[in-house]
Amino acid sequence: MSGYIGTQPVPQATQTRDTFTATSGQTSFATSGYTPNYLDVFLNGVKLAAADYTASNGSDVVLAVGATTGDILEVVAYTTFEISGVAGLTPSITDNGNATAITIDSSENVLVGKTSAGFANTGHELRGGGSYAAFTRDGGTPVLVNRKTNDGSLVEYMKDGTTVGSIGVVNANNMYLSGSASNHAGVQFGTQNVTPYNNGSQSDGAVDLGASNLRWKDAYLSGGVYLGGTGAANYLSDYEFGTWTPTLPNGGSAGVNGAFYTKVGRQVHIQAQVTFTPTNNGSQF
Repeated sequence: MSGYIGTQPVPQATQTRDTFTATSGQTSFATSGYTPNYLDVFLNGVKLAAADYTASNGSDVVLAVGATTGDILEVVAYTTFEISGVAGLTPSITDNGNATAITIDSSENVLVGKTSAGFANTGHELRGGGSYAAFTRDGGTPVLVNRKTNDGSLVEYMKDGTTVGSIGVVNANNMYLSGSASNHAGVQFGTQNVTPYNNGSQSDGAVDLGASNLRWKDAYLSGGVYLGGTGAANYLSDYEFGTWTPTLPNGGSAGVNGAFYTKVGRQVHIQAQVTFTPTNNGSQF
């Protein structure tokens, strides 16, 4: 059957056909039923105009001119229906609201909750041509991602069809940000800590902070640092670097060309280049 897109419907589901062989001068034909204005009448294969018959009571078709013996009269009645009232069918889009729910504009942008594209307008949009999706909300979170039941990725990022990274949840409520390639590191955000995440799992002692040619600058810590281990002997609680000024105990002067100190814990290392000029008898400094 031409004129349909998709699966061809069963004819009996959309129309009813009644066929009669007329007697001489017959004008009235009792059909199996129809909805007025939803039928076609054919006489010997020729469709009759509306003026050639009367079909108003839902059952009878009455010809304006009596038929000839042996004429074939065919009445095609079309079924009228509401999609929501057909058993087994559910409408693909329903709008029970009091405003426009979905708009497709002239640029083929699909807009939900807004009638024009742009970040100034709250609502969601899928840009035509697959360029991007945009979500705009005033005073609230525009995008919510919810994973149920188990740990794993919440969002995955791809390059040319290959996953390169993900954001997800581990240990029930710890969020992680991780690369997907082999040995690409990430971070896990735990309870009052940020820890390494590597190759899809938590990592201990395998991830560096910075690199030889990609260094962090300053580190500001309110506590200490464990170097090379987790024992008390590895705990560095104080570090200080500065300058100092050499003086002579019995007068005189000192010419200083660089005097520095480094304090690590309770141990202080000093260095200086000093030229002394003594006074008094020169026997003591």
